[in-house]
Amino acid sequence: MTPRFDCVVIGAGGFGSAALDHVAARGASVLGIDRFGIAHDQGSSHGHTRVIRQAYFEHPDYVPLAIDSYRLWDDLADHSSQPLIDRCGLLLAGSPDGPAVAGTREAAALHGLELESLTSDRLARDFPGFSIPEEFDAVWEAAGGYLFVEDAVAAHIARATERGAELKTHETVIGWSRVGASFEVVTDQDRYAAGSLIVAPGAWVPDLLPGLEVAWEIVRKPLFWFPTSTDHYDREQGAGVFFLETPGGEFYGFPSLDGETAKVAEHTAGQSITDPLTVDRDVLSIDLPPLARYLKAFMPGLSQTPTRHAVCLYTRTPDRNFIVDQHPEHTGVAIACGFSGHGFKFTPVIGSVLADLALEGETPHSIEFLSATRPGLLRSN
Repeated sequence: MTPRFDCVVIGAGGFGSAALDHVAARGASVLGIDRFGIAHDQGSSHGHTRVIRQAYFEHPDYVPLAIDSYRLWDDLADHSSQPLIDRCGLLLAGSPDGPAVAGTREAAALHGLELESLTSDRLARDFPGFSIPEEFDAVWEAAGGYLFVEDAVAAHIARATERGAELKTHETVIGWSRVGASFEVVTDQDRYAAGSLIVAPGAWVPDLLPGLEVAWEIVRKPLFWFPTSTDHYDREQGAGVFFLETPGGEFYGFPSLDGETAKVAEHTAGQSITDPLTVDRDVLSIDLPPLARYLKAFMPGLSQTPTRHAVCLYTRTPDRNFIVDQHPEHTGVAIACGFSGHGFKFTPVIGSVLADLALEGETPHSIEFLSATRPGLLRSN
């Protein structure tokens, strides 16, 4: 007999793990399926840390979702009795007219968020590890910080299973379809019936959501840990996360958590890939030169030779905003994809939204700007 659930969640990474937790919290029978293990390193939810912030320059409508996410992260951390979020603060700098600083100021003003302007004297005194040009504008968001990414995924999964969720790992979803009033999910090992679906496929979105005619771009993104020659970047000395919009690209990173290395990565650029299963996870010749130039100019206290690295994947939409919606062709299918390298901080609230959409068909959260049918997403034929 085919196992039947109220809901099946396809993909148990960042967003799928949160969705699994929130569906189980509502008393529904739910199964999560992932082709890898929990908190694995083959997708987009790994690499030890992720930035979290509230004054969101990408679109001001993200701010209410970010604020809700902070509350839900704290709730999950309390439940798991482990630290998941560190509000160490965020330094953001760039051209006054650039989208990062101008957008951050706009979002903060619109939503009444605290944002501190940084003078050149303040930068020199409190941020000696950075060489910020005089012509840059710089702000400090005290609410910013970072999340422990693998721990967060594992915590969502642990609470979901405590709430009755079932989980199948190392099982690959081949496809899904509507069968009468329900759905059938076919894997390489079994078949499952579901009253509703949540599809959070990460970089596997073209295969698992083939009906979405979106111009996806899947990008290989290396992350590097560089040795420090000073304690200016140490978390114990009060250093925070940072995001710099420079003429050579956008770069972000984290305070040193071990007193020896700091993690830095480039948010822009990246090598487009066609198959996430065959992505090259070694250091390529194109990876380090932009970071070396950035470090030399803006963070001279870091070595330009990393001690270790990781590779994650961005799944970008054309406008770099997420897709969180009901499937436009299938009532009862909630979808979450295209997080474009800035989504992980939202996972608990998006998990709640997905549970709303799958079980109720609607959500009280304002997600119209993340619609799957908004203009500009379709690929040209």
